[in-house]
Amino acid sequence: MTPMPPAPTPGPLHAFDAVLFDMDGTLVDTEHLWFEAGHDLMLELGLDLPDVALDELHGLDLDAALQLLTDRYGLRLTRDEYVERLLDNLEARVPTAAARDGAGDWVDRTVAAGLPRAIVSNSPRRIVEATLAPHAWARDLELRVTIEDVPAGKPSPASYQLAAQHLGVAPTRCLVLEDSRVGARAAVAAGATCVLVTFGAIDPGEARRVTPWVASDLREALAWVDGG
Repeated sequence: MTPMPPAPTPGPLHAFDAVLFDMDGTLVDTEHLWFEAGHDLMLELGLDLPDVALDELHGLDLDAALQLLTDRYGLRLTRDEYVERLLDNLEARVPTAAARDGAGDWVDRTVAAGLPRAIVSNSPRRIVEATLAPHAWARDLELRVTIEDVPAGKPSPASYQLAAQHLGVAPTRCLVLEDSRVGARAAVAAGATCVLVTFGAIDPGEARRVTPWVASDLREALAWVDGG
C-alpha cells in the first residue's frame, strides 16, 4: 500500500514576518460563554436558542449574530439594546475562561523569535480586554485589533489587513491562527497563511475547504512551526 503523504505544514516560524492571533476560541476558550450569554438573554426575552445555534454563531461578529438571531430565532431588540445586554452579561463571565493548552507557549515562541504579533478579534474592545486580563502571556500582545477598529468584521479581511499595517508588514507575510471558518476566510482573503485549529469542533475536511493548514490543537500547530 502506498503511504499517505504527510499533511501540509505552513513552514517554520522564521519564515513569517508576524503572527496574528484570533482570541475567542483560539487562545482562550470563550465560545461557550458567548453562547451561554446569548442563550440567557434569549430566555429573559421568552425565546429559545437551541444548541444547534452554537455552530451557526461560531465566529460571527455582533452584527451578523444579531441578524441571525432576528431572522431565525425571533429576537426583537434594536442593535444597541442587544449589544448592551449581551456584553453586560458576557463581561462578567470571560475572566473565568481558561486559556487553550499551548496558548502561552505560542506567544512565548513568537516573542523569542522577535516577531511582531497582534490579537485580531471580532469582539468589542471591552470584551477583548476583560478576556485577556487574567493571562500573563497577554502582556506580550499589546496590539489588539477589535471589531470597533474596522468597518466590517470577519469574514471581511479588514481586521487582518489593519493589524498587518500597524505592524509594518505585508498581510501575505503573516501567519494567522484561527478556530472558526469565518475567521479563517478573513485571513485567507487578506492573503495570510492561516492555520485553522479545529479543537474537535470542525470537521477537518470542511476546514480544508478554507485553508490547507488544519491542526487539531495549538500544540500540533506549534510543532509544525517549531519544525517538530
